[in-house]
Amino acid sequence: MSAHTDVPRDFPYPATNYQEDNRGQFHFSTRGGWMNDVNAPLYYRGVYHLYYQHNPFSLVWDTMHWGHATSTDLVHWTQQPIALDPHVHPGDLWSGGGVVDTENASGLKNGDDDPIVVYSGTNGVTVFYSLDGGNTFTTYADGKKVVTPGGTSRDPKVFWDPVSKHWGMVVWSDEGGNGVNFYTSTNLLDWTFASRYRADWLFECPNMIRMPIDGGYRWLLHGGSGEYQIGEWDGTAFHTDWTGPQKINQTDTYAGSGYYAALNFSNLPNDRVVSMAWQGENKGSIWTGNATFPVDFTLHHTDDGLRVFSTPVPELATLRESTRTWESLTVEDDVQQLPAGTTYELEATVDVREARKFSLRVGREVVYDAEQETLDGAKLRTVDGKIKLQLLVDRDQLDVFGNDGAVYQSYNIRSAEPELVAEGRIHLDTLTIHRLRSIWR
Repeated sequence: MSAHTDVPRDFPYPATNYQEDNRGQFHFSTRGGWMNDVNAPLYYRGVYHLYYQHNPFSLVWDTMHWGHATSTDLVHWTQQPIALDPHVHPGDLWSGGGVVDTENASGLKNGDDDPIVVYSGTNGVTVFYSLDGGNTFTTYADGKKVVTPGGTSRDPKVFWDPVSKHWGMVVWSDEGGNGVNFYTSTNLLDWTFASRYRADWLFECPNMIRMPIDGGYRWLLHGGSGEYQIGEWDGTAFHTDWTGPQKINQTDTYAGSGYYAALNFSNLPNDRVVSMAWQGENKGSIWTGNATFPVDFTLHHTDDGLRVFSTPVPELATLRESTRTWESLTVEDDVQQLPAGTTYELEATVDVREARKFSLRVGREVVYDAEQETLDGAKLRTVDGKIKLQLLVDRDQLDVFGNDGAVYQSYNIRSAEPELVAEGRIHLDTLTIHRLRSIWR
């Protein structure tokens, strides 16, 4: 093995107070330049590391770097120097994943810190590792590609399987059509082809997550669009009896939309699964793009089978600076004004048994059709005639959650003071608005 230490160039990010027009106040955005896919999110010694696709020199996509930010609570983020720089780290530094090598399986450890190993590259996977807690990275074996799938390939993601006691890698490729190649390893550096899973829906940025359910585990395989299937991993291959995918985020998801290319934080304790995605389209004077607010993934049994539920991480509550609650509020064929500002969380439990439709206008009309039992087109069944809603409005970013995460939707909007509109009669058990402070102040 040969390696050389790679030190990215210092990059002078523009001065900012993060208050530019349109910039979200509790959704992460890079200090300056372009941001897209979330890369290698991980947790190490009390710190969450968020890497991301980044062009620091422009407001549009171009030669990719890996940007870097850190947090101790998943809410407040601090911009860090660039982690991977194409001027010193070889290859196309496109999307990828990473892990904390807590057992030194790689043999790379040299000091007090556990190695942090990340994977990137197109048409072949390149390995980089950090021995200083994820701040600077060394290129492994002078950039030798450790696997090269057939066809066009990109976006490696690595996961640990405690049953087979092997690491797994999932890589998208178009050989024979959309799908992923699986590889296995005992040391994170030498990889053996294990199997291929082909599916038309499985395009780009694949991810494989071991999810707790019913005292055991199932495996979640999803692609860049958030389409997913749930199945089993036997140590070399993914198996499912599903005939088609479901969606994590029930919107029109594509590169540059309000939700794309999600990854979960590796090395979290207690089987917790926290995910973040790229929320595109939004931009300002010195930055483009941001991340979705982090969500907890959980598996739940529903009338339609196992489904992924998504809920904003509870650390959100630390941003609440004032709260107003309405109780036993009835609205019938009318519009109710709801003063809230432009950065807030809205929670409501709504009885819809006498309604045709109702909507929350927040710069976008979030519509519940009581006759069809759909929330902006996604099925959301009532429970005892009621539904629960939670909205995060962050200037021009919107995240919508229905029935404790059964529905999850992300949008770019033009924020406005909220209005509640009823067609027919609705009764709100409670409606609460929390004004949220900026994470940047």
